[in-house]
Amino acid sequence: MVVHVQIESAWPRGNLQRSEIKRQLSRLPGNQLVFVTYGPHHNFDREWVWNDAEIDSSRIVWARDMGATENQELLSYFGDRRVWRVNGDDSPPQLKPYEAP
Repeated sequence: MVVHVQIESAWPRGNLQRSEIKRQLSRLPGNQLVFVTYGPHHNFDREWVWNDAEIDSSRIVWARDMGATENQELLSYFGDRRVWRVNGDDSPPQLKPYEAP
């Protein structure tokens, strides 16, 4: 007996909102650092923060926003990058320049 079980939802697959933000960032010159925040009811199947294996040489680095003090380490390390913030649960998500409090 053959049973067909759908293990993924029908097309479109993946986080298309992240893909659109990534497309916007790819059009910009230079390297980018993006701090991602989530709302209180975030669906963890819609993860935004994942990076290429060679993070240091990646044009775009994604990181969870951990607050001004904790973010400072990444801001210092990636000091040559343009820095952004996006709330992955906004509809639609908006790419905004990062402003430290």
